[in-house]
Amino acid sequence: MKTPRLYLGYLAPLASLASMYPVTGFLLLLLAAVASYKLRAFPTSLVVAVATCGVLDLLVARFFLKRKGFRFPSSGLISGTIIGSIAPMNAPIVAVMVAAAVAIASKYVIRLKGHHIFNPATLGLLVSLWLFGLSEVWWAASPIVWVAGFAVPLTLLLIVANYQAGKLSISLPFLVATAILYAATQFIAVPFTAAGLLTFFGSLPFYFAFIMLSEPKTSPNAPREQLIFGISVAVLVFALEYAHAKYPFFIALLAANLAYSLYRSRIFSKERQGRE
Repeated sequence: MKTPRLYLGYLAPLASLASMYPVTGFLLLLLAAVASYKLRAFPTSLVVAVATCGVLDLLVARFFLKRKGFRFPSSGLISGTIIGSIAPMNAPIVAVMVAAAVAIASKYVIRLKGHHIFNPATLGLLVSLWLFGLSEVWWAASPIVWVAGFAVPLTLLLIVANYQAGKLSISLPFLVATAILYAATQFIAVPFTAAGLLTFFGSLPFYFAFIMLSEPKTSPNAPREQLIFGISVAVLVFALEYAHAKYPFFIALLAANLAYSLYRSRIFSKERQGRE
């Protein structure tokens, strides 16, 4: 029996996950290393989050999924790196561990039609930061380099991992829509000069766009759906920021994850009915 074309459209980009994870992990750790050096602070939250997510991922694979042998917990380690890079560097250890536990558990408990619904790191961060009354810091997204006298955010390097994941059709429309909304409303007001425009460009949420928004298993793979997903999240993030809501990026992304999961399950159900 031939595999329906619809399923190929959804599943083909997942073939690149094996090569995407090492690149993503390396770039995330590079950003964290540079940021911690510039801040002159040891990233305790990062170490705790990575260790907790890695161990929990292995335990789930061994005792819940009953997998034999060792499977390197690439996905769990990346979730831990994201959590540790956004939570405060000096956050209580228990808060970081709660974020990690929620992130890993969500992949196996909160599912629909065989797929986990929410971006694990985002859900873990939202739950833990809210419970402990903490704010997101995004400290690993701040380091910059100076090229020809201009500041360039290192988070632009994450476009490499985003490209390998086949998600540029999400991140780039998101960034363009965000830039338009910020500029049109003067939400970020800068002088209309070369330096001002570069400052504006550097303030865009590249870390969120290239890593969290584009998480492979909770975001669309079809180009048209990616475009809609990216722009929709941009509009929702801006609306939440404009309303001074707390955790606007987390809430917007999780809402989009849920909407896409419901849409995907409906499409798959229709496809199965058509084959019966």
